[in-house]
Amino acid sequence: MCGRFVVALDREDLLAFFGVNGELPGLHDMPPRYNIAPTQPILTILGNDTRRQAALMRWSFMPDWVKDPSSFSLINNARAETAATKPSFRNALRYRRCLIPASGFYEWNRKAEAKQPYYMTTTTGEPIAIAGIWETWMGPNGEEQDGVAVLTIASNQTMSQVHHRMPVMLEQVDFSRWLDTSSGRADEITPLLKAQREDYLSITPVAKDVNKVTNDHSKLLDRAEIDKDASTNDCQQETASKQLKLF
Repeated sequence: MCGRFVVALDREDLLAFFGVNGELPGLHDMPPRYNIAPTQPILTILGNDTRRQAALMRWSFMPDWVKDPSSFSLINNARAETAATKPSFRNALRYRRCLIPASGFYEWNRKAEAKQPYYMTTTTGEPIAIAGIWETWMGPNGEEQDGVAVLTIASNQTMSQVHHRMPVMLEQVDFSRWLDTSSGRADEITPLLKAQREDYLSITPVAKDVNKVTNDHSKLLDRAEIDKDASTNDCQQETASKQLKLF
């Protein structure tokens, strides 16, 4: 499966929407990103009502029990329905939850003969807050890596026209509840692990330029005619060697 997302948010709007206290790391030097791919550094929001802060993490989750990273396939998404019981994710879901800011995300429809990319963003124009979990992996020589995974859920009827899975996207009123891990209980946030309402997303077909990670510009968001004759291998070849997944 291919998957990318976009972060092209005004700095002040982002700070206000996510209730961040203090600076966003590297934001002054961080241009808008229109084609963020797995393994790249992404912005995450941590903390609680007293102090929310931002951190850059690698978009690839590695459980702390992994001994040899070279022999472990990196994880970029986790099923919300089973995360609480999976050894790789259950502790992170209890103690290390985060928000992943986004302007929107891409998904590819494989039902048609030609694999068509679509761009999903909110109908209101507000930022998207994706539910994430994170982990710090520590190597034998003291090296550390903070990695994050996107939580996904079965798509609602609107999104299912494109793909059968979608990211868990949280309402602003639920941010504090999601970020508060003081109880260490995953069952308290289970009601938040659901598909968004039907009118939440606007879905736009876009050009296949997004298939290439090196393409990173605002024109990727432009509406495009659906290409029914294009090859279905473009995006698959782009990420097959990395064994990457998003939503």
